[in-house]
Amino acid sequence: MKHKWFFIIVLLAVVPFCSFGCSQTGWRASSLSVTGVAAAPAEISAVRDQERRFAGALVFLRVGEEQEARDLLELVIAGPPRSGITDEALFRLSLLYLRDDGGKGTVRTLELLEQLIAEYPRSIWAHQGSPLAAYLTGVRNLRDRQREVKTLKELNLSLSRDNREMRQSIERLKSLDLELEKKIKR
Repeated sequence: MKHKWFFIIVLLAVVPFCSFGCSQTGWRASSLSVTGVAAAPAEISAVRDQERRFAGALVFLRVGEEQEARDLLELVIAGPPRSGITDEALFRLSLLYLRDDGGKGTVRTLELLEQLIAEYPRSIWAHQGSPLAAYLTGVRNLRDRQREVKTLKELNLSLSRDNREMRQSIERLKSLDLELEKKIKR
């Protein structure tokens, strides 16, 4: 356990000095706001923290530590939205939730993909997530239909039992009626 925390601390200290390609744009580009005016130091710090968390999550994914990666990706998407980071974090997190059992993982995956598509419609990650979201929606609809069919089968079975009981009651009434007629004729 100590080794894991040491690894996390070293990772968070070293990652700001590393370049990871298209998701990292450098500190100078991230320190500028949309208007071109320098951002506040708190904003810069938040962006750097988010970039560090995202880079740490990628490292955890590479070494197979999915739960740690999931935790860091959750922190990234909870932070301020950043195109190029948050959208990829949403996509990667949605894939990690696919493994969860009990159907809750697919529900969370679909929620994350819908959030990705709604908030970052022009992102490459949204384009990649759209077919998966459509597939999961189809699977959810199929499961809903299967539940409906199961409920209808149970209802049909119950009605069949009731129908059989009513038929038996009618037959008993007929036989009682015949016996009553025979007694009346005597």
